[in-house]
Amino acid sequence: MHTNSKENVNLSSASEIISALHIILRSQAVVCLCGCTVSDVLLTIYQMPDVETPYSQTTSPNSNHCAVELKDQSINAIITHRQQQLDETLHDISSLETVIDKINNLHRQLTEQKEKLISSIALHKRLISPIWHLPTEVLSHIFVHCLPEDKYLSPASKLAPVLLTRICRRWREVAVGTPSLWDRLDVPYDLRRKRELPFCLDVWLKRSRGRLLSLALTCCFSSTMIELRRLLQPYIHQISSFSICCRVISDKFDPLFEGLTALQELIVNRPLTEQCFSLLPPTLRSFKVTAPYSELKFFPSCEPVWANLTNVEIPIHRPDTILRLLQLCPNLCSLAIRLGFDRTEIFQPLVHVRIQSLHIIVDVIQYSHHLLGNIDDSTPNPLPGFLDALSLPSLRTLEIYGVSWPHQEFKSFVTRSNCPLETVVLGAEAVMRHEQRAECIALIPSLEVVVSQSEES
Repeated sequence: MHTNSKENVNLSSASEIISALHIILRSQAVVCLCGCTVSDVLLTIYQMPDVETPYSQTTSPNSNHCAVELKDQSINAIITHRQQQLDETLHDISSLETVIDKINNLHRQLTEQKEKLISSIALHKRLISPIWHLPTEVLSHIFVHCLPEDKYLSPASKLAPVLLTRICRRWREVAVGTPSLWDRLDVPYDLRRKRELPFCLDVWLKRSRGRLLSLALTCCFSSTMIELRRLLQPYIHQISSFSICCRVISDKFDPLFEGLTALQELIVNRPLTEQCFSLLPPTLRSFKVTAPYSELKFFPSCEPVWANLTNVEIPIHRPDTILRLLQLCPNLCSLAIRLGFDRTEIFQPLVHVRIQSLHIIVDVIQYSHHLLGNIDDSTPNPLPGFLDALSLPSLRTLEIYGVSWPHQEFKSFVTRSNCPLETVVLGAEAVMRHEQRAECIALIPSLEVVVSQSEES
């Protein structure tokens, strides 16, 4: 410690300041007993000056003139001395306040240093944790298991895989270098973030490094289709799964379907035009239309596309649509349909030798009987007629939702199809009574009946 002046004390370090204070306390507090507090020591260091005088108790001036003059001289000297003491005290107070400010500032700096040291210790403790010494291949595999189970991943910063790039430098390098983390994306198209979209798409899809891509798009304006096509152009041959929710007329789909040479799965929210469908590649295996009230049309130029499909999920509004669908899709293995007829229909015989899974939803919303109450026998139900016409010799799984259980038609269907049926899944409306279940199991002893909600007897 070195001193420039009484008012300005310059100490080179906190330890010097603290040591100096301890030295002062020790040198000034030798008269204190052991066990005294710091406040006791400070009181010992500073002794309050005695301000009592012979005149302190005087209540009124003396009438003796000579005595008064002598007293006045003596009192003036006292006043002068007291003024000097006051000036010194004020100076000491100012100096002490300066020291207190510096000590408070020192305390703040030491507190900040303490927090930094604690953080540094915690950081270095993490560095010796086993997870920081995992091989890159193992860490990459763990990262894959950190991904959400969603079919398409969000680019949100608080979710994997983006979150994994924000932990530390090594994790970022491993995450960016793992292509399987970046082959699924729910493409955000919010006009408020329009400037971010090109960067997001390019950075994300580059990290896939040529892997097949699963992409989901939501478009609200026709003008966005061309822009999305331009942004996706470098990766168009990698897209194997494509989900498009478009709120504009369907002929605006065209730009997005050109050049999809690796496409295997397509999900749209409305039927496609002939032009759109004709652009689909022969690699397509799965086709799904999500809108329940869309009318599907079959175009002669699109028949080669249907012939390669193995999985179809579509709404059906006309009986001849089912027949046409099964004729066009000889390789179909899984079929999910929504029957939307408003009356009982007579179906032509339907045979398909490859279908292994059949999922049927009868859309009861269109039936006026259901607007006022539950399903009853008077409600038009297309399912019994559909099962009476159907033969599926390879069927293993049957799911029925929306209508009551067609027991007699089911038994005839199973007998006629002679299929290796393993599982029947029923919605809450398709109640199978105990005796009906017993008859079904008598036909197929290994049959498993699953009820989606609480089963009623």
